[in-house]
Amino acid sequence: MKIESKLAQIIEQVYQAPTANIAKSILIPFLRDSKIKESDKKKMIEQADKLTQLEKIQFYATNALLKYEGLGL
Repeated sequence: MKIESKLAQIIEQVYQAPTANIAKSILIPFLRDSKIKESDKKKMIEQADKLTQLEKIQFYATNALLKYEGLGL
């Protein structure tokens, strides 16, 4: 399966981030600038902002990618 989206481009950066704050500083601005439906965008930003552990942010970013690509469960 080949996933192509702008979110896929930043997933690698989120996984390479050394801290949770750096990962959020990559993910949240991307979400703000994305063309995701405004209500979904707001919810995603709020949820991502609440996360404090790097692994949870990485997991959230991955799930967001899958949902964005229509592959969410």
